[in-house]
Amino acid sequence: MMNTRLTKEDQAIIKKARRNKCSGPIYSEDGLRLLKVLGNPEFVEVEDGVKAICDYAFRGLNNLHDLVLPASVVDLGEEAFASCHELFKITMPGVEFIGKECFGLCDNLKEIALPETLRQIRAGAFACCKALEEINIPSHLNIIDMSAFRSSGLKSLNIVISDDCECCIYDKAFASCKHLESVYLNKNVKIVERMAFAGCTSLKTIEFENPSLTGSIGEINATMLIGCTSLEKIIVPKNKYNHYPYFNIQGYESDPFETRDFNSLVTPKE
Repeated sequence: MMNTRLTKEDQAIIKKARRNKCSGPIYSEDGLRLLKVLGNPEFVEVEDGVKAICDYAFRGLNNLHDLVLPASVVDLGEEAFASCHELFKITMPGVEFIGKECFGLCDNLKEIALPETLRQIRAGAFACCKALEEINIPSHLNIIDMSAFRSSGLKSLNIVISDDCECCIYDKAFASCKHLESVYLNKNVKIVERMAFAGCTSLKTIEFENPSLTGSIGEINATMLIGCTSLEKIIVPKNKYNHYPYFNIQGYESDPFETRDFNSLVTPKE
């Protein structure tokens, strides 16, 4: 992973470009990192050979509508595209790492294809992307960090990870996705922290291909589904149905789940 933070030398390059009233993308001396986009362009052409988009590089560019990154770009920095409110589409065929809050508050982001090269989606990367109704999850993704898609517009979620890989979902990764109705997680997906789908008020069905029965990693528990007031079914493998522990919701008295018979929602897959 390349360093996406701005060094003192990088900042000096940006200051010089501003003094000279430059506009458009500004690059590091070696040409491997895009440091900053000056002005407020509608279109930006990123040079082939660039490997990283630095922290905050495109942040707040309100005129930017769509962007195509060359396959050489592998790292997107923290808040690299945050608050690009008119950004509708981005193509990034070689990206491996999406940084913290990279696309946060991109209200109109609707079209994005996550490449098979992608390994990590860090905290809040797509938080509050209200127009993002669907997303493809690459089969070798390792991490969906906390609040990665929180309060986004997702309607369905299908995560199928290859047998030679494992994907961990962290706290509130998909929380408060108010339009999310169905979720499928295959055997290589692990829920490692609480409240992954909390507050998904339209969620009706969630299916686990092979949830953990022995520990917190991947274990089905009430906390991950707190506030899912429309939930009708939790589908689990039939041959393991009798081995599932009881769901403990007694410690969450203020939550809407307190009056629900949570166990009755568990349905063995035929």
